[in-house]
Amino acid sequence: MPRTPGLRRDAQANVEKLHAAALAVFSRKGLSAPLDDIAREAGVSIGTLYNRMGSREALIDAVVPAVAGEKLKALTEQTLSRTSPRARLETFISEMIDLQLSDPALNDAMLRLFPDATALINACDRSTALGKELVDEAHAAGVLSRDFTADDLMAVLWMAGTASKDPAAPEGWRRVVDRSIASAWIA
Repeated sequence: MPRTPGLRRDAQANVEKLHAAALAVFSRKGLSAPLDDIAREAGVSIGTLYNRMGSREALIDAVVPAVAGEKLKALTEQTLSRTSPRARLETFISEMIDLQLSDPALNDAMLRLFPDATALINACDRSTALGKELVDEAHAAGVLSRDFTADDLMAVLWMAGTASKDPAAPEGWRRVVDRSIASAWIA
């Protein structure tokens, strides 16, 4: 992490500890994790966290977009490496749901739980745009029902993200999501 001009060495060390702790805690618990947990893991007071970071959204934007961006870039590359419009859209959906399941912070980002974390939202918007392009491409190829729109894709991903966060979600939620996608294919 580059040194922030004007910060004392100990203050810079606290910022670095807060960034590392935030990444670890957000990865385990999601973006709604208590800030006290982050401060405790960093070995600083909650006052230091607020003094150095300002807000939850500022902390999120300081640490999560780069990691989310790397994961979403890998998802994009994997998706675009497929040879057909159907395979690209299927890969995008499957990989996005797997990311939502495995990364609570990225799931929270995709669910737009912290809309004021603008850097993170911008990273997620690029994936949303890719999803729309893939739906349009599948429509143009004649393999996806015109009734299935980009909004439907985002609704399916939202349902998957919401269900994956909720321990009380019915066990069959993934099967329902998979069936809704399967029913949209024409060929």
